[in-house]
Amino acid sequence: MTALQKQIDQMNFWAKMTDKPLMEINSLSNEDAQELYQRIDSGLSPENLHCDGEISRSAAQAKYRSYMSAVKQLNKLGFVAQDCYEF
Repeated sequence: MTALQKQIDQMNFWAKMTDKPLMEINSLSNEDAQELYQRIDSGLSPENLHCDGEISRSAAQAKYRSYMSAVKQLNKLGFVAQDCYEF
């Protein structure tokens, strides 16, 4: 599973609970991509990335690599982050 698909699956999990439309990796809109960028940006905050100090440094680094891999995959699909702090 790609890092981007993992992010989409997590977004879809919450979307199902709130009756929002689901995202598909093959048919992402610019709006979907911006929502993914914002979620990733939020996940990269020190508090979220390190789970308030509850995970090891190596686990936080693995989360970081996964988030950045998803960003690279979004960029490869032609999407550009707007209004995101981290990238």
